[in-house]
Amino acid sequence: MIQATVEPKPLHQTIVDSGDGRRRLGAGLVGLLVLGVTLGATAHVAVHAKRIEVAIALGKEERAFRELTEQRRHLEIEIGMLKDPARVIAIARDRLGMRAPASEDIHALTHTAEAGKK
Repeated sequence: MIQATVEPKPLHQTIVDSGDGRRRLGAGLVGLLVLGVTLGATAHVAVHAKRIEVAIALGKEERAFRELTEQRRHLEIEIGMLKDPARVIAIARDRLGMRAPASEDIHALTHTAEAGKK
């Protein structure tokens, strides 16, 4: 007769670790690493773009400063020409009909004459 022996089943079953937890942990770390690199690259691009924006604004302001400096130089030259005594004398003589006073037109004021007017 053939006897079959039946082995009793253990009370607890052995759980075989297939490594799914490690895979999830590894995928999470890779995801965080990719996220970190992406954020770093985005920040680098944003800083570079801001730097370019500031450089463009600085260039515009420097151009405006040069133009204003040149305009000021021209105005200072023009003021110098307008203040020229020969020009002022010519305008007074030709346009306004002014002339140097003759000796008979000059009257000296004395201290007593001034007191009599008061």
